[in-house]
Amino acid sequence: MADLSRIEVVSVQTLHERLGFTQPLDYPAESQHKPFSKWKMEVDDAPILRYIYRHSRPRRHLEFGTWEGSGACYCLDECDATVWTINLAGGEVINGEPVYSSTSPTELPVGATLLAQQRTSGVYQTDAGVFVGHRYREAGFGHRVCQIYCDSREWDISTYPAGFFDSILIDGGHTHDVVLSDTRKALMLTRPGGLILWHDFCPDPAVFGFFASVPGVVGTLTAHWAEVAGSLRDVFWIRPSFLLVGIR
Repeated sequence: MADLSRIEVVSVQTLHERLGFTQPLDYPAESQHKPFSKWKMEVDDAPILRYIYRHSRPRRHLEFGTWEGSGACYCLDECDATVWTINLAGGEVINGEPVYSSTSPTELPVGATLLAQQRTSGVYQTDAGVFVGHRYREAGFGHRVCQIYCDSREWDISTYPAGFFDSILIDGGHTHDVVLSDTRKALMLTRPGGLILWHDFCPDPAVFGFFASVPGVVGTLTAHWAEVAGSLRDVFWIRPSFLLVGIR
C-alpha cells in the first residue's frame, strides 16, 4: 500500500468551499459520527452525491457500475443530466459465486430469475438481468439513461470525444485491473473542470477488513497516485465518506 499521507482531506463541512459552491451541505449528524464499519452508500454517501449533482448540474454523466440503479437515480433526480451507465449483463462473479446477491429482496423486478432456493426464501443476483437499473426505470427515468452492457475494460471509448462527460462516478469492479482501466478512461472522457468521483475510497486501514471493495480501490489509486493526481487540477478525500473527488 502506498503512502496514504499524500491524500488531502476535506471535511464534509467545508466541501462547498473546495468545490466553489455557495451553499454548504446539510449533512446528517448521524453519519458524521457513524463508524466506517457500519457505512452504507444509500444512507451516508447518497446525501453527498446528491449535493454534488444538485450544485454542479452535469449535462452528461457517466457511471462505471449500475447495479440496481440507485446511484444513477441520485443524479437523475437532482439535475437534468442524461446518464450513461455500464454494467456486466451477467453481473460480477468471483470464483463462480455472484458478488451481489440478496435473499428475498423487498423490491423484486418483474422477470427476475431465481438464483437459488433456501428453505422458504429465494436468492437473487442483484446486479444481473432485470435487476440492473430497475430503480431508475421504476422511477420513470429510463428515457434519460443509456444502459451499456459490457466489461468496462473492453468498452470502446473511441466514439466519444475527449472531455465528453461533465461528471463520472467510478463504482464498478474493485480489482486492480478494473479500477485502473476505469480510471484511465474517466481521465480521458471528463471535460476540463469536470468531476470524477471514486466510490469505495476510504483511506483508513481500519476499514479494509470490513469491506473487500475498499482495499482494491484505495490500493490501486495510491499505487498510481502520481498518474492520477498529475492528471487532475485537484483531488481529495471527503471525510467522512467513501468518496474520493477529482477535478479535471
